[in-house]
Amino acid sequence: MIAPLTTPDILFDPWATSSGPKLSAISAEVTPAVLDANSKEAGSRVRRPKAEVVARTAMIVSSIIANLKLLHRDHVWGQYAAIDMKHNAKTRYDRSGFGIMPKVVEGMERAGLIMVHPARAHVRRTGIEATGWLRAAIMAPEVPVGDIGRAEGEEVIRVSARAGRDQYGSRLSVMVDYEDTEESMRLRAEMEEINAFLATQGIEVYGMRQAAYKLTRRFLLRSPSDPRGFNLHGRLYGAFWISMPKALRGGLTINGEPIADLDYASMFPRLAYARVRCEPPLGDLYAIPGLEGHRVGVKAGLSALLSTETEMTRLPHEVKEGLPAGWTASRFRQAVAEKHPPLVPLFGKDIALDLMFTESNILVAVLLRLARMGIAALPMHDGIMVKSTSAPCAKSIMQTTALALCGVDIPVSAKIV
Repeated sequence: MIAPLTTPDILFDPWATSSGPKLSAISAEVTPAVLDANSKEAGSRVRRPKAEVVARTAMIVSSIIANLKLLHRDHVWGQYAAIDMKHNAKTRYDRSGFGIMPKVVEGMERAGLIMVHPARAHVRRTGIEATGWLRAAIMAPEVPVGDIGRAEGEEVIRVSARAGRDQYGSRLSVMVDYEDTEESMRLRAEMEEINAFLATQGIEVYGMRQAAYKLTRRFLLRSPSDPRGFNLHGRLYGAFWISMPKALRGGLTINGEPIADLDYASMFPRLAYARVRCEPPLGDLYAIPGLEGHRVGVKAGLSALLSTETEMTRLPHEVKEGLPAGWTASRFRQAVAEKHPPLVPLFGKDIALDLMFTESNILVAVLLRLARMGIAALPMHDGIMVKSTSAPCAKSIMQTTALALCGVDIPVSAKIV
């Protein structure tokens, strides 16, 4: 199960590595210190560690250093890298060789390189942060985040299942292993083609290379007991630009050129209208009378109406924060129902996962088409970012692809970032 979203921690990523020269040099200095600390702890009779132990220790140290670089680059107080210290059965999502992770963490702590913060049941996992000379070394200005690479073999087709809710009402999920099928292999081949092409492109922020990434496509089951399938959710994750604040996108370039941001206009409600085979009204589908100036809240609220299994009786926190004071779930539902009567039968039917699947199919088809034309496109769930000079071509492909796959003409808005 993932670390609770109520903590500020970042979840440890075993696939991150210290690949560039600066981080590699730091890792090379840390590894013997860890081996020495663990050897001394083992007793007075010090033996040279086996080559396999040395190699695994070096691999884990490389990953820890990369994660600590990501952790400390923004200097967030009280935030740690959350590590799962249990040795669970290996699945397709796990990186092999990490069984001795707890021992490496202990060795780094003994050597004075990290601080370890104990886990708190149902609240936080074990957390680590760099300290001493290691913290100073990885935070040095001359150590670029672009030195962070990724190990080979990462699974790009992931399946998880809903696993109830936490004390705050947020959904929890568990990763689900699966056997490969022709469909999963086809989906994986598509993502590998997209990732391979993007790896050849110069994607930078203010002229600086960023940490290596791997786009993954994530599917969801409504229950861990459901048959394994690849027909719900399916959105893409794993790249730095997806969570990048809009204020920083002005520094994002592709092969040295500024980007254009292309978005499907009101895509989610348009896909919902396609589901009920009705024409949507003209204009912005998120423009609800009485909620002018609260588009973000309306967008989240409509998604919530389509995501719940029963009638929504309480506004989710992020929806409530985006609406004016005094608005309730029933009032919001009524306002949306008056604006979109054909969508009312979908409320409380948990149809959002199906709509996301359609949305992600369109987006993957767009990415593949553009990649085969030599145009790099950076996915953003319901849109893409491309070089500004490629915007007219990409916009046309987005529109024709949506029409071909779901029979709906979805307008595309374009803006230079």
